[in-house]
Amino acid sequence: MLPLIMSDISYSKRQRLCWTKTRFLNSVADGRAFPYAGKPQVAVAGHSNVGKSSLLNALFGRKGLAKTSKSPGCTRLLNVFDVDGFLLLIDLPGYGFARASKHEQRAWSGLIENYLLDNPDLKLVLSLLDIRHGPKKNDLQLIEWLNAAGLRWLPVATKADKLSGNARSKRLKEMTKALGGMLTPLATSANDGRGIEELRHLIEREVFAAF
Repeated sequence: MLPLIMSDISYSKRQRLCWTKTRFLNSVADGRAFPYAGKPQVAVAGHSNVGKSSLLNALFGRKGLAKTSKSPGCTRLLNVFDVDGFLLLIDLPGYGFARASKHEQRAWSGLIENYLLDNPDLKLVLSLLDIRHGPKKNDLQLIEWLNAAGLRWLPVATKADKLSGNARSKRLKEMTKALGGMLTPLATSANDGRGIEELRHLIEREVFAAF
């Protein structure tokens, strides 16, 4: 059974985050010595070419805050963003970068695992999946690991604008089945803004429900 249970908590407008009030704090090289505590945290994980930086910029409503690159695998540290002085959003290194050496891949994996484990401030992990391809082996391995660790996660389908309506609906059904049949990925697009506001709401509901 998947660990994510979306709360039906009602929250006032005062509990909405101002996503445009996001600032980059710094990059952290050691997940075991993560320096921030006391604020709820949401981690964002995904394949190296899933469009993570573009989605983050859409969430923040800020162009260029999360650095994008035509070369996948550029995020090799924990990049920390402060959202409205209340929430820390952690951009995890992209995994599955084919050109990375085995040593680099093990280092990235260790960095991610060390951050995710034993972190009481971590409230949710966003698992980003490219809607054009569905969950890859690396994605399913991460989700299996999150389940085993008892961490709450939410599947988010990126690049939804790349498929037509019928193809998009069919692929979401296929992805839901591949993920165990209990959670349908939220379809999002950094290009046309599809699903961005809904994703903000889902993050806020999860975070505020924990306090």
